[in-house]
Amino acid sequence: MRVLAPALLPFLMPMTANAHHSRAEYVEELEITGTLVDIEWRNPHPGFVLEVDVDGEIVQWTVEGWSSLNGFTRAGITEDQFRIGDRLSVFGRVSQRREGRILSTHMLLADGTEAMLRREAEPHWGESATLGGRQNWEVSTQAAVVDATAENRGMFRVWSYPTPDYRTARHLPVTDHAREVMSQWDPVDNYVMNCQAKGMPGSMTTPNPYEFIDNGDGTLTIRGYELDVVRTVHIDNVVDPSTVPPSPQGYSVARWENDGKTLVIHTSRIDFPWLATTGIPLSEDVESIERYTLSDDQTRVDFLITITDPVAFTEPATYEYYWLALGEEFGQYDCRIQ
Repeated sequence: MRVLAPALLPFLMPMTANAHHSRAEYVEELEITGTLVDIEWRNPHPGFVLEVDVDGEIVQWTVEGWSSLNGFTRAGITEDQFRIGDRLSVFGRVSQRREGRILSTHMLLADGTEAMLRREAEPHWGESATLGGRQNWEVSTQAAVVDATAENRGMFRVWSYPTPDYRTARHLPVTDHAREVMSQWDPVDNYVMNCQAKGMPGSMTTPNPYEFIDNGDGTLTIRGYELDVVRTVHIDNVVDPSTVPPSPQGYSVARWENDGKTLVIHTSRIDFPWLATTGIPLSEDVESIERYTLSDDQTRVDFLITITDPVAFTEPATYEYYWLALGEEFGQYDCRIQ
């Protein structure tokens, strides 16, 4: 086993990771080989149970896949590729908190195919055909871009994260108070680990797909795959936001700019204590402005999310990146506690 870099330590995670499911408890690397005895195909991570022979004694290992089901699907890794009784090899990181538990980045399937469960991974064994991983992900993403000009759906479709690793640019200038609260954040025992949906603005900062829907009645719906987030956005609404009860997703009012190519959403009345899984505390004064700009060929949306909160930030915080139109569809996330 080899101990990984201290960047995995909990006090650094707020600035280095934005995953749904904390990986802070998984540190040392390990490779095991055993017989598959159980499969649970679910979010936030598919789970497997292997029986491993250790010096004549059968030991059970619980294996979590690195990605969500969406990550597995985009990598071409499907449930029917696993059969009870299969002989599998697993490479990943061992839990420091829970005995006999490993977070798998790579699996060697019964037919010899290497499945890279971490989206940005390079092959570990490198001796056979591969599924997933950085190179396969990038090739399949470019091939999947739809003819959005012909479809002419504008903003209203499913938008997908384009790259295998998390590249959203973040500027999070936290206050001393926020930094102190962050130092107490438990990356293993928190609301996300209990399958509770994120509130705004964190609900719009995941690397999972989002769907924008025009309801035809002056409102838009935004669905987020991760944890089944649903937001209602009011176009040019004249209601005084101060009269609207606070809620985790807040009260959102939008307008179109740039000849209908840019959707600007202002959200206030947010009642949620955290920004994503960073441990940054949010106050009742937090507000956000989202700007989504559609490309001329309608295949890409560039986004900029600006967050103001005098308790959390010394100046406006930002998230910035882009999504692509890949023709994805998604159903319920249906998170189940690990």
